[in-house]
Amino acid sequence: MRPIHFGRATVIGMVAVALLGAILAPVVSAQSAPAAYTAVVGKWTGYVRGPAGESAETIWTINPDRTFSVQNDRYTAIGSLKPRGADYTFSYEWNSQTVTGTLAAQQSNGRSRLVGRGEMPNGPMDIALTR
Repeated sequence: MRPIHFGRATVIGMVAVALLGAILAPVVSAQSAPAAYTAVVGKWTGYVRGPAGESAETIWTINPDRTFSVQNDRYTAIGSLKPRGADYTFSYEWNSQTVTGTLAAQQSNGRSRLVGRGEMPNGPMDIALTR
């Protein structure tokens, strides 16, 4: 195959650049996706107040891949986050039931906080976590 020259560029070179761009576009897109989670990735501790007003100390560990774990003295659950504007929605399984809600990242007195509200199988819950 003989390249056709147009000034200094060649058709083969132009096709190679186009193919390379098509191959790398999804990679660049995938690398920038976790940027939405950088503010919340890490270990968070605090309290979840359940429907009856009881509070349980919990540890939320949020991973860069949008998954997280919730641990307290009664259970460990695995869930996932999704960005929604400046906030995040979450869901996880607890006692074979789905828990859903929203979290918002905040700064208070120089400390990072996650606050939110959710729905447990038996009613609403409030979440207050710090890093």
